[in-house]
Amino acid sequence: MSPAGAGVAAGGSREQIEAAIAERLRRRARRGRRVYLAIRIGSLIAVLAAWQWYGMHSIAIIFDPITAVMAALWHLWREGGLGSAIWYSLWTFAIGYLAGLIAGVVIGMCIGAYQKAEAAAGLYLQALYATPMVAIVPLLSIWLGFGVLTQELIIALFVLFPSVVTVSYGVRNLDSDLLEVARSLRMGRLSLWRHVLLPGTVPYIAAGAAQGVAMGLVGMFIAEIFTQLSGLGNLLETAAQTYHTDQALAVVLVIMTLGVLLRTLITFIQRKVAPWAR
Repeated sequence: MSPAGAGVAAGGSREQIEAAIAERLRRRARRGRRVYLAIRIGSLIAVLAAWQWYGMHSIAIIFDPITAVMAALWHLWREGGLGSAIWYSLWTFAIGYLAGLIAGVVIGMCIGAYQKAEAAAGLYLQALYATPMVAIVPLLSIWLGFGVLTQELIIALFVLFPSVVTVSYGVRNLDSDLLEVARSLRMGRLSLWRHVLLPGTVPYIAAGAAQGVAMGLVGMFIAEIFTQLSGLGNLLETAAQTYHTDQALAVVLVIMTLGVLLRTLITFIQRKVAPWAR
């Protein structure tokens, strides 16, 4: 400890000691963030270098270096309709994702909070959750056709079940003391949901939303490929069928970037809406 710090610890006031401790914690947190960022950047450089080296020593039809992939990405943006494909996929994903997430939160909370609801629908939800969604896509295409509505429904189903499972688990694991206090205060059903159930399950809702991003993106690709070739799925399928591996890898890189950005957005929204759930 420095002489100044020793003097504060020896004879300083309580406020001075607390301020010194808080400053030390802030410096430690800043140092930790810098180390974390350095590791992130270092690992990214290592991955890109390995990608470049392997691509340069591989057959072009099998794998391409990152420089060729970036050139293909620029070509797709300028002449291949990448911008319009991203826009189409994003708004289709947004509608399906929001529909699946909202339905998953409502159903998950009902199943977690009410045993009768779980008895009525739990078995069927578990059966559907255990069924690969890819097996249901052809049936949905037969029943609803090959339009945008079918694509949005497929995305919603991919998002729905992880949200239901996560949220229902969160409701069942709420602090029993909170529920007991709510009962002692004779809270109505609406007040219980507003002041206890919803705030208490925010971390689980956020977890379900984060899982839903990954699952929804998978559903988006499956929907675009199996129902009608459109959006990013069309670009990926076309590149794969014509053996343009660099373009296929460029589309995959785009969807990975979208996934990271969407998860970051969800984390940001969670911190703004419910900072206590960090």
